[in-house]
This record gives sequence, C-alpha cells and structure tokens, in this order.
Amino acid sequence: MADYYTPTVVDPVIPVSAILPIEAMFLSQVFDEDVENGIAYYFSEDGASDLIFFDPKEVREALDATDHASSRLVAKLRDEHTDAIQGDEEFELDMAGDLWPDVLQDIVRRAPDLQDLTVTMAFTCSKMRPDGFGGLAMLITSSTIRSESTHTLFDRFYKDARANGEFSHGDS
Repeated sequence: MADYYTPTVVDPVIPVSAILPIEAMFLSQVFDEDVENGIAYYFSEDGASDLIFFDPKEVREALDATDHASSRLVAKLRDEHTDAIQGDEEFELDMAGDLWPDVLQDIVRRAPDLQDLTVTMAFTCSKMRPDGFGGLAMLITSSTIRSESTHTLFDRFYKDARANGEFSHGDS
C-alpha cells in the first residue's frame, strides 16, 4: 500500500496580531504551527488537515474576543454550525481544505504589512507511482487566490507543444 503526502509551507510568517482567535484555532488544526516572538509560521509535513474539531466553549470565547466581521470562517461557522456552537459537545468542521485559503486571504486583507502569502505543496508518495508526485503553488493576495498544480502546468505545456507542431511521428 502506498502512502501519499503533501508537505506544505505557508510563507512568509504571519503577525499573530493579524490572526483572529477563531482563525488561530482553525489554522493550528489545519497546519502545524510555530509561534514565536509574535509571528506564526504554518506548515505541514503530511498535508493540511481536512477535518477540524472544535470545542464549542472555546469557539464562543474566541468569537467574543474580537471583531470578526471580516472572517469567512466566522460566517461559515455561524451559517452552518449555530446549534453546535451553542451546545456542549465537540463538533467537526469537514472540508477545511476548501476553507483555509479563504482564511489566509482574510488575514492578508486585514494585515497592512502583509502583501501576500504563498503556499507551496509537494505531492510525494512512499512508492514510485506516477500519480504520487508533483506539486502545487498558490499565491494569495487581498483580491485573488491563484493556484496551479504541476498537472495543470503539464496540460498547458502539451497544449502549447501541440499548437507549435512539436509532436510529430516518423520524422527523421
């Protein structure tokens, strides 16, 4: 059986002051984190987590701690998990992989000294399988999230090569 990994790095480091408490709770479960001297570094050796668990009491405290009008995470929690937030039992937030780029973008939007964030992912596998290798690059600015994988890059290469007549068989 092959094991697939997605080592991930978010760069540059982020001022903790730009991260809302609820976002800090979320990001610390999506990624590994090192917080030191007022900055947070997010990374993962295996890949970002898609399944996040929240303690409702901690969520309520985090939501009460600051203004969070600019957070799509807060909007999602309030829209989809209102009852769970008011309850006493831990609840899960599935598909965090679809949400963490938005959370990072919200941070970029609020942080005056942060122009952008980049996310670099390597796709690796414990066995030499063609589908187990590659990568993804993401650029997050206040207005746009751009990403491209090596697979889409190869698709573009092939399209360009065909358009340029670079593929021919039997020519010598």
